[in-house]
Amino acid sequence: MNNRVFGELSFSTGWKSRVKYSFFGKEQEITLKVRAYSEKDGITPAQEDAYRDYVKERESITKKVDKMLLDFAPEASNRFSPRTLLFNRDGSYALLCDDFEEPDEGIAVSIRPNAEIISQDDYL
Repeated sequence: MNNRVFGELSFSTGWKSRVKYSFFGKEQEITLKVRAYSEKDGITPAQEDAYRDYVKERESITKKVDKMLLDFAPEASNRFSPRTLLFNRDGSYALLCDDFEEPDEGIAVSIRPNAEIISQDDYL
């Protein structure tokens, strides 16, 4: 699907594509996932609005996420690895990261509506 806001996406347990993300100053490629339960669900206006806001504020958001992670764990740049930027149906979104100290339980850096770090299990 080619969405007017997200661009080219494919469906596999949600709409997905690959995007560049700056993590502690290093650009990486991660998965952009737009939550949908089936292809016919499409993408919600709330998801499009949230992504537009993210793109517009990308630089300040990545700096805020880096700061949140460093406040959470001083060794964050070596401990966490970003994997997915997940946009939920209601427009909330989070950066999902692997945690090398806890490989079975990553973290979610919730960006909108509330900025907080929680376990992926609790977020998902």
